Amino acid sequence: MIFLYHLLSIFLGVLLVPLFSLTTLFSAHKWKGLAHHFGWVPAKTRRSERTLWLHALSMGEVVAATPVLKQIRAENRDAYIALSVTTDSGYAAARKLDFVDGVFFHPLDCLPFTQLALRRINPDVYVVTDTGFWPGLIDLLHRKNVPTFLFNGRISARTVRRYLRAGSLFKETFQKFRRLCMQNPDGEKAARALGVRPEQIAVIGDSKYDALQPMTDDEKERCRRDFKLTAGAPIWIAGSTHAGEEEIILAAHRRLMAKHRGLVLILAPRRMERADAVAALLKKQNFSFARRSLLERAESVSVVLLDTMGELAKVYALGEIAFVGRSLVAPGGGHSLIEPLSHGLAVLHGPYVENIRHVSETAREQGMVFQVTNSEDVAQKVHALLENISHRREITERAKIFVARQRGASKKMAAIIGEYLRR
Repeated sequence: MIFLYHLLSIFLGVLLVPLFSLTTLFSAHKWKGLAHHFGWVPAKTRRSERTLWLHALSMGEVVAATPVLKQIRAENRDAYIALSVTTDSGYAAARKLDFVDGVFFHPLDCLPFTQLALRRINPDVYVVTDTGFWPGLIDLLHRKNVPTFLFNGRISARTVRRYLRAGSLFKETFQKFRRLCMQNPDGEKAARALGVRPEQIAVIGDSKYDALQPMTDDEKERCRRDFKLTAGAPIWIAGSTHAGEEEIILAAHRRLMAKHRGLVLILAPRRMERADAVAALLKKQNFSFARRSLLERAESVSVVLLDTMGELAKVYALGEIAFVGRSLVAPGGGHSLIEPLSHGLAVLHGPYVENIRHVSETAREQGMVFQVTNSEDVAQKVHALLENISHRREITERAKIFVARQRGASKKMAAIIGEYLRR
């Protein structure tokens, strides 16, 4: 199966060069790193005995990998650390890490591109975070006997079914990993369903908990001033929303505005390229709103449209309640609940949360997370929480304890990677 995959990738590579080149013209960073996608990744800038290549798909994965890479650097001063990404947001976040030696876009999984990249980097250990499995590259690493690891592993039951429909390709791919470090027992079950041996799997948790940066009261106040928010104004946040969800959230917000004077919604679409479409929706529905990027000229508004990159995690600190998107409209899947919980917020999500089911169920059992299905549900739940300050305080205390208990995955993962780097 993998032979056919490699063969097909050679033919696709010929087509992808011009087509992919055109798509990068509309991206903030990809066009600058266009050659990376075709295997011309930056060659090592210094001699080193051992090389780690870690792949983090987007900004969230880069954030989760940061405490792991920091510890690896502290314990392996001479190692060369190469960090690859897929998205513009991931690239921007990775470039800020001064303890990483090389940052680049991951090559497309076509045989000529991946072979060239491997020759230029020559890794001793390869790590992929969360998801983003490339069968062709994993096979080449396996043939070169390069230890390959997954950390913060997340495989849903729906994804397992999709992989199994692909025949033996993905089953063989996962069996080539030296170790699969999963976020929770659900991921372990998924890996075993793909034929991975139990001794190859470890449940070590999610390093995103270790990457959380608490904000002081002064920092929160400065952030509040940056957003031109009136002192004492109630605030709720809809984060990482997808198409179809903004309409539901705005319908709920209109109901809530009638009951809560001065209420402000901070609305953060998942993809920045959708900001114009969301702004058009706000205009059409006659909401007073301001873009975050133009807040210097904003007056009193009921909605702030977060159209800047990398701010959502700290923005959660401004609110009392958060809704987390990709969960109200099928097929959904859900985005991380960790950031709003870390700030002690009560968190709402829709019914489609397969990707985060374990965290969602655990947090719901502890009364910190609530499921909603439509705009009326959202409005009722937000209203009830805004009215009950003591309940919100209880949730804040529970969330602090919950987050503290989840820490430690990054140390475990760094120890595993470090062991192979020192061999």
